[in-house]
Amino acid sequence: MQPFKPSPPSPALDEPAPPDAQLRIAVTFKGRASAGPTKLAARLSSRSILSFEPAPGEMETAIEALRQRGFTVSGRGRMTVSVRGSVAQFEEVFGTHLTPFNLSKKQSYSSDQVFYPAKGAPWNPDPALSALIDDAYIQWPHIYLADPGASARPPAVGYYHLDVLKDVPAKLNAAHIHKERHHGEGIRVAMIDTGFDHSHPFFTRNGFTSSVVLAPSATNRRTDPGSHGTGESANVFAVAPKVTFIGVKLGDDDDPNGGASILEGFQEALKHKPHVITVSMCYDLRDNDGVSELKELPNGLKALEAEIQAAIASGIVVVFSAGNGHYAFPASMPEVLCVGGTFVAEDGAMKASDYASAFTSGIYSGRHVPDVCGLVGMLPNADYIMLPVPPGAEIDTGNAEHDGTTAGDGWAVFSGTSASAPQIAAVCALLLQKNPKLTPAEIKALLVRTAIDVREGSASPASDPEGLGIKAGPGIDGATGAGLVDAFAAWQQA
Repeated sequence: MQPFKPSPPSPALDEPAPPDAQLRIAVTFKGRASAGPTKLAARLSSRSILSFEPAPGEMETAIEALRQRGFTVSGRGRMTVSVRGSVAQFEEVFGTHLTPFNLSKKQSYSSDQVFYPAKGAPWNPDPALSALIDDAYIQWPHIYLADPGASARPPAVGYYHLDVLKDVPAKLNAAHIHKERHHGEGIRVAMIDTGFDHSHPFFTRNGFTSSVVLAPSATNRRTDPGSHGTGESANVFAVAPKVTFIGVKLGDDDDPNGGASILEGFQEALKHKPHVITVSMCYDLRDNDGVSELKELPNGLKALEAEIQAAIASGIVVVFSAGNGHYAFPASMPEVLCVGGTFVAEDGAMKASDYASAFTSGIYSGRHVPDVCGLVGMLPNADYIMLPVPPGAEIDTGNAEHDGTTAGDGWAVFSGTSASAPQIAAVCALLLQKNPKLTPAEIKALLVRTAIDVREGSASPASDPEGLGIKAGPGIDGATGAGLVDAFAAWQQA
């Protein structure tokens, strides 16, 4: 929800890392290759990733070695393992020293501090463990791409905005698909987010059903103090109201700095065999100059990259938000379906959202973000779509300062690429319902080929090294990719 606001991480001066502080750690493996994914010179792809799949028994042997050294396994994927351990355990096993880094409170980070080896810190891991794994990296907090009793009906506000049930499917041209009695039946969509309070009358009175599972350290399936996942999930139901919705909650209600990493959430989602995974979160890969993107993917994110590649190789459609002025990863991965933003005005005029990211990746050669667009508002706050949120929770009270709603009424007007990703994930579900044999690459090609050209406006200036915002124009352009998704046009060709 929140747009990018510059403020780099900084070491906490004269503050040692608490020995008992818990860490989220990603472990990768070498597989059949001589070097693992964190050592590979070339970038991973959905083909090359399979060479790093651990041999039978290899992962189990490493897990046992990690357990013997005091670590607890929190998640397991096809390519990687997530473990938890204390600062003291990590420093001892990997022969290093961890420094506390404070993270900007201007961003919606999942935690306000991370413990990590500072530049020049020693790295002398246990040789016996090193022989069993490729590497281990502490996971940095991710960014949520967001800013008495609730009513099933939203409040009136005095400006143009979208009704999520009526306007979102209409402007994405999904209403015609609904008339053909296709609503996403039989397709499993997993959404990874803060949590999902689907006891809100909006969901119950409209007959929307879901199941919620907890990622490691997440608590309480029925609540969502962060409120981001509850609101954004309404976009899925608006476009594909009868999908099998699987919410993967990352948040820990008792500890705002606790909860799960994106990798742990992704590993949990894979257990439920989804057809589509949608994620409205990112890591901002901004260089130290504050304006340009890094040229190499940090090794700490390669475990997540590996699991995403393996998921796509197995036929799962993986959708990520393009970012709100961020140099967003994993959206920048070429195989991911990356969704940016288009603003559709009351008179139907379309322009690129200046809230949404658009950039050419410095990490993945030839990759441009976004592929296509969903519906996103404009700066400064992207107040655009009326969405249900837990009454009195974070977004309900925070947005009431500017969106015309009342704190505690269970509604907020917001969007960002947090909204556009689940919108287009739901379109993917409609396409898969019609043709279950479609591959992720074929679905992306369908959406690109049939998208509505957006020729006006500029994307976020914060994702442009020039500080201007990449401009839209005729055809596939830098600001909106192929343009606004036309669900019915893509559905007809599926």
